[in-house]
Amino acid sequence: MDFEVNAWLAGLTYLVAMPFYIRLHIPEVYGRNDFGNRKEMEPGKKSDNGWKTKLKEGLTWRKELIPIKVIYFLFMGGATGFLPYLTLHMQTLGITVKEIAVIYAFLPIASLLGPPLSGIIADKFGKYKLVVCFNTLLCVVFHVSLLYVPVRPTNSLTFACGPNGHALTWSSCDLCHDLRNSTDLHMVLKNCNFLCETSATEAHLCSSLQSDNSCISFNITEELNINATVLSWRENNTCSHTSSNLTHSEQEFQGLVCPSGCPLECQVTVLEQCQHPDDPSNSPRTFWAYFGLRMISTFFLASAFTMLDATTLAIIKEHKADFGKQRVLATIGTGIVPLITGIILDKHSANIGYTDYMPAFYLGCGLIVIAGLLVTRLQFTVETSSENLMQDLKELVTKVEIDVFLVMVLVLGSNWGFIESYLFVFLRELKAPNYLLGLTLTVGCMVGIPVMFIADKVVEMMGRPAIFVLSFVCYAVRHLGYAYLTDPWLVFPYEMLEVFTYQVMWVAVVTYCPLLAPKGLLATMTGLTGATHYSLGRGVGALFGGYLISNYGLSAAFRIFAYISLAGAALYIFVYYVYLKRKMAEKEKELNAGKKQGNSEEGKPMLACEGFPCYCRSYQET
Repeated sequence: MDFEVNAWLAGLTYLVAMPFYIRLHIPEVYGRNDFGNRKEMEPGKKSDNGWKTKLKEGLTWRKELIPIKVIYFLFMGGATGFLPYLTLHMQTLGITVKEIAVIYAFLPIASLLGPPLSGIIADKFGKYKLVVCFNTLLCVVFHVSLLYVPVRPTNSLTFACGPNGHALTWSSCDLCHDLRNSTDLHMVLKNCNFLCETSATEAHLCSSLQSDNSCISFNITEELNINATVLSWRENNTCSHTSSNLTHSEQEFQGLVCPSGCPLECQVTVLEQCQHPDDPSNSPRTFWAYFGLRMISTFFLASAFTMLDATTLAIIKEHKADFGKQRVLATIGTGIVPLITGIILDKHSANIGYTDYMPAFYLGCGLIVIAGLLVTRLQFTVETSSENLMQDLKELVTKVEIDVFLVMVLVLGSNWGFIESYLFVFLRELKAPNYLLGLTLTVGCMVGIPVMFIADKVVEMMGRPAIFVLSFVCYAVRHLGYAYLTDPWLVFPYEMLEVFTYQVMWVAVVTYCPLLAPKGLLATMTGLTGATHYSLGRGVGALFGGYLISNYGLSAAFRIFAYISLAGAALYIFVYYVYLKRKMAEKEKELNAGKKQGNSEEGKPMLACEGFPCYCRSYQET
């Protein structure tokens, strides 16, 4: 049944995407763009839509633009090398799910403050390069600092069973041990193993009464739920329990023994955690140390993200280039680096015997440092804002078309934030290995690589409104697919839709900023847009998603987000036809006319070469 549901959703996806595909590749069928604006061909002009011409044009990289592509590869690959593992890293520090939700609730504050502030400074003084490098440096410093947050003390419980009975032993004595005496505990036995060499995988827990022959049989790779009344006792510095009145699936036992000659040992999770305020496991030090460092690191990471986009917009304006082509290597980086990171994490964790996310941090931050060093060598010019900065900012936030645009970006960002925050958690529940987590990012990015070569053409031919609506619909399909997923390997068809939900969508979003931004506020507009998507959107998605998960479960949360995406698509279509279509049509034509006029111009070298080898001059166009 689940396979049929997933197959149906995959078919629905391609059914939805097919009209857009036909419209893009066979424009004479429709002859329209931007939701019905007819695109006329000039009289007497032959079509230049041959596939060889388009392929050659799409695969050609201008040598003076190669440095920004390499910077994108290093920065985006480095960031995605450790960002997906931040939630899992918090769990290894002993931070609870509720505390994780609190952290994600406050992170948007840091993310919202950083990009606009950096954008205002960059626009005011024209120091894009300096602002990018400063944000990159501090982003690396504070993210690496997260590795040195002290782990919250935890107290683990072990279940040991043999022919003579069983015992529950704590790794250390806590302040709640005596309080548990003569109380009922709900226990989950997991990670069981035999304490002797055997090939057996089936364990048996039997009644300790000779007159009772009932037993519980289970596979040691599975979890077992047991309720019991426990008695607490101490011996030197060891705290243990004996249990009685055990129940499992309506079976009752006075005591349990393991009749096989090979003792059994299991890790135990109890729902009733120690709530004593003076217990070390409830110490707030770990939470507050992580919270402070994460807020600061997120501030500079969000600023670096959006300032890199603003820098790229300034460069492509100067060189008359396409934005999408500059992000091709970014897409490759976000596909390759997470896969490599996942493989390294699996091998490193296997060698040391526990999960350690340190390699992901050092690999990702190392690549970001190299990107920052390359940014220092870029050469480009930007417009500075007018003297009346406050008046320009007021115009920026009071334009209705900008407000509608930011709300649309917020909803898309909340979908992205929900998936980024909880998809890995969901896949881990389905027993997915670390390399599969990295592979999900790789598959989504690899599918998008050929599209990024023609992303600007896709946006121009289909129109930005069509891209935004298609992104909403594909998000809905992804959420519904995840909701019915039972095998983690079936996640890949839905990850392929990332080409519409993120890659092409973000090209449309970023290239929309020059149309909307007042003169001299390009970096501010880009920073505000990036903060809305990556920061506020992610925070809203993580917080609202956490609430839905805690009350309804992961599958229901994915379904609810699917309905929100469909509602967002319908609402944007309505607002576009009622208000935006006529208002934005003129600006859209002006932008496209300006790009076509400058496509044949050759840009100047981007890297500064004084006292530094300018390798970009030796690159050949490919």
